[in-house]
Amino acid sequence: MDAGPSGAEKVRWERREGVAVLTVANPPVNALVQPVRAALLESLERAEADPDVSAILIQAEGRTFPAGADVREFSVAAGEPTLADLCRRIEDCTKPVVAAIHGTALGGGLKLALACHYRMALHDARFGFPEVSLGLVPNAGGTQRLPRLVGARVALDLLTTGKPIDANRALAAGLVDKIVQKNLDKAAFGSARNFAESGVPPRPTRDRTEGFGQARPYLEAVAARRAAMQGGAGEAGIRAVELVEAALLVPFDAGLEMEHAAYDDLVNSDAARGLRHAFLAERRAGRFPSLAGVAAQRVSSVGVVGAGALARDVAMAALKAGVPVTVALEDDTAITRVRGRIERAFGDAVEAGTLSGRERDDRLRRLNTADDYGALDDKDVIIEALAEDSVRKTQALGQLSQVAAGHTIFASSTAECDIETLAGASGRPDRFAAMHFIAPADANRLVEIAPARGTRPEALMTLIRLARAMGKGPVLTGARQGLVYNRMRQAYYAAAALVVEQGALPAEVDLAMRGYGMPLGPFQAQDVAGIEAVWGLNLDACPSELPARMIEQAWYGQRTGQGFYDYRGEDGVGRPSTDVTNMIRALRDYRGIRPQVFEKEDIRRRCLFAMANEGARLVAARVVDRPSDIDAVMLLGLGFPREKGGPMLAADLATPLEVRKDLSDWASENPFWAPVPLWDELVKHGRRFETIGKA
Repeated sequence: MDAGPSGAEKVRWERREGVAVLTVANPPVNALVQPVRAALLESLERAEADPDVSAILIQAEGRTFPAGADVREFSVAAGEPTLADLCRRIEDCTKPVVAAIHGTALGGGLKLALACHYRMALHDARFGFPEVSLGLVPNAGGTQRLPRLVGARVALDLLTTGKPIDANRALAAGLVDKIVQKNLDKAAFGSARNFAESGVPPRPTRDRTEGFGQARPYLEAVAARRAAMQGGAGEAGIRAVELVEAALLVPFDAGLEMEHAAYDDLVNSDAARGLRHAFLAERRAGRFPSLAGVAAQRVSSVGVVGAGALARDVAMAALKAGVPVTVALEDDTAITRVRGRIERAFGDAVEAGTLSGRERDDRLRRLNTADDYGALDDKDVIIEALAEDSVRKTQALGQLSQVAAGHTIFASSTAECDIETLAGASGRPDRFAAMHFIAPADANRLVEIAPARGTRPEALMTLIRLARAMGKGPVLTGARQGLVYNRMRQAYYAAAALVVEQGALPAEVDLAMRGYGMPLGPFQAQDVAGIEAVWGLNLDACPSELPARMIEQAWYGQRTGQGFYDYRGEDGVGRPSTDVTNMIRALRDYRGIRPQVFEKEDIRRRCLFAMANEGARLVAARVVDRPSDIDAVMLLGLGFPREKGGPMLAADLATPLEVRKDLSDWASENPFWAPVPLWDELVKHGRRFETIGKA
């Protein structure tokens, strides 16, 4: 056996029985960053030059085979060797190269595996190309090697959906040569040793043709996918289809050139930049450096306080975490109806195919309801999910403090109530935090977590871990009224209302924002949530009289049949309301407003810059650690279009100078638009939001 250091220990080199074993060691996911690529190339060349080596094994330590590259490298020139250089050198190696794959071979990791001559995988390994979710196509030969092994249909599935496949499907498709149930390192080494002893030659993927089969079915699959994607796919998916077609029709090197050109076209596009920013914003928001090394308390049971829609949805989310859940509300007969509502919701999910019957039954077995807070006396976490009423929440927390166990952690789903007051009412301010769920709380991915002044790190980490177990993206915020989501949403809706006051109609604003990528326009969204629910606690802070006049008329939205749209037709579909249009015109007359004509881009700039202005206010107040946390909140909670990245990125792309100028111009109409002082600082120092708190 011969061993030696390589590449600053990013790749370990070892020679055993004629096999060079190259082990990637770059935790936590063995990302193929430049030092790793350089170390792999150095190790490969050392092995190829060694006369005592007849085969090469590439494997990884830790939890996964290289799971991909660093997204932050996508927007800059990659250091040498590039991944394409490394893959080409592996494929051209004169000795057989075996990949031993465990965990998730995604993106760059799968490209690396495809360049190897033989592939073995652990039974639970997964394979995929998520690049399309970042607005890109794979490079480094991924789009050209993959179809040669698996054919058009599987290649198109992987490249255009971004969804991974499991090891069994990968084996059936020809992506891997063998699956092992355990001891992958020993099995892969044994195969590589056998190759060395028997003189098995290299098998370059570029020369493989099994996936091509008959040309006609291959091209028919390409044509069918191209037709299916018309009008509903991003540019990256369309280019991926073209590249799969090219794999069959042009020589390998020409296909590589086409792939490189497509990647270069896409990587600097606004959509790809937005998608990369969205990915990184969510990843940064899920990191909590101040809690590094803090252990979370084990959560084996959860209590939920309430009987309304919020409590129901929080309970359903908690059941996803796999623990017993008890929903309780003292002295309120509504608690008797909670279980039936949850059963119906789960039944609907089963019918829709989003939940299996077994999963439904398992969750219902773990659900209990009680009309006495004593039923929550042994719960590890109790989540108060009552309506935003400080008096009622304070009273409930006081009662709970008398019955809960000493280790219990309290959370309140609040954004508007004073967190310190609630922490005091809980009787254990060191084990209390706000945990703000966004309706519908069972489905919405966002949870804002705001600690009180005395919250212990262990309690905070426990709530973060619980949120993740529920399938949520927790974002840590400061304890400011409204937190981040409510304040950003209200800024958006207020801007939309002022645009209507100044001359647009609700349907025009909604059309503009849906065209931008929002799932609903701002007025449609308010009708769905209930206008009184959106503005009830903050009506005085709204710069427009529009919501107040809607509430005065009891035009609350879909629930009442009349909101910004009229839902009183037999089909219940919202249509522009003559009554609302007349009310808007009367408001303009009362205010002496001469209506302006707004183009779609004018509407979008006002709505986006209003959100960015509120975001700047939150950044200046240090409610968030970094501006990208605000984008993460809007992506997770409001459904902000991922390819746009978020309102703070939108402001960066427009430039802070331009945003400040527009806000200053609009401020003559209403003080709401006045730019916060942070814009002056950004302009003065030539900075953008993406440079603040970047990590």
